[in-house]
Amino acid sequence: MKRIGFALTLPVILCACYAPTVHDAAGIAHDRGRAGATGVGSPWEDADDAPHACPRISTLPVKSPQLYEDYYGTILTQDASSLRTPQRTYRWGITNSSPLSMAYFSAYVKPNGKYGRFRASIFIDGAIKANMTFHFRAEGREGVVLKSLTIRPGQTKGVDFEVRGVRKLFIGSELRINHDTARKIVIGEPEFYTCR
Repeated sequence: MKRIGFALTLPVILCACYAPTVHDAAGIAHDRGRAGATGVGSPWEDADDAPHACPRISTLPVKSPQLYEDYYGTILTQDASSLRTPQRTYRWGITNSSPLSMAYFSAYVKPNGKYGRFRASIFIDGAIKANMTFHFRAEGREGVVLKSLTIRPGQTKGVDFEVRGVRKLFIGSELRINHDTARKIVIGEPEFYTCR
């Protein structure tokens, strides 16, 4: 009986300590485990937003027009110059095509209820004069808030949260008079994924 109990708890112990290497859609390996992802200088500052560790993963990068819909002020692009931030250049993402002032920055991404989690990195430029709060809502602009994320000017923050059963995810923030003008906002490498 003791052997069975030990055999059942061993995988749990190993799973909690193991930071797997995850292969993205392009076959590039990333260390997305909790242990190495929350260090100094990491965009994964909050424990809740640390990347979810999975031994095997199925991903759906938001790269195609079928998975994206503009609500206001956004474009989906793979143009490196549009997705360049001081920290890095993203391979795909959602950004603004022109400066925004007193406007929304909002879009829909569509997992169609087939994926369990959503992750991305969000950057706002340092010229913005106040923090911005992004809300992630299920099914629409007035839907249930699944996650809220506040970002300081010039900061990049990662977000990773559950979206199980969601067909359409609304991502939105608002630039008010105290923000002045946003030259660049980037939602870098957004993707849906499911642990297998």
